[in-house]
Amino acid sequence: MSDTAPATGTPNQPATAPGKAARPAGGLRQKIFNVVGWLAFTLLIPPALSMLKLPQLQELISGALGGWGSPVALVVYFYIILFLRVFFGSDQRYTPVLMGYAVSFLFFSNSLPIGFMQWLRDLSATVPFLSYPYMSFIAGVVVILLSNALSGARKATWIVDTLLLVALPAGALVAAGLYLPGLLGL
Repeated sequence: MSDTAPATGTPNQPATAPGKAARPAGGLRQKIFNVVGWLAFTLLIPPALSMLKLPQLQELISGALGGWGSPVALVVYFYIILFLRVFFGSDQRYTPVLMGYAVSFLFFSNSLPIGFMQWLRDLSATVPFLSYPYMSFIAGVVVILLSNALSGARKATWIVDTLLLVALPAGALVAAGLYLPGLLGL
């Protein structure tokens, strides 16, 4: 019987010596872009504060950058930077990310004045439990967070992705629209 364990490895990775952790290829690059992707969420702070009747930061950015600093532009920048995280970061699966982008865009369209999606915002405003833009904004952020988490889950299937990224947030948004306004006095 030997005191040393055999070297381990997988077909895609070389064997590592016992006691040594496998070092992923591109580790520093992935870490940098993962941090950049998480920092992208700071771009959502001005529109969120503006929805909560604290528009000072949004006005400052819009005043300094003009149309390039509008809430819609900040959301577009958010998606671009997040895409860089997905493309150069450590994501394993792209299906939840793309699904999360699509679903969160619908939620953001319900909460921000996006020109070509104004029809959706007008339509949802007629439905009482969807007429709270900040709830849609929060649902959009949650969907992005869930899609980022699911992108690293190698064994998850598209059914799990659909349930967690479409059905769960939509159900939560409807429930929040039905019950929270009464509780919060809105």
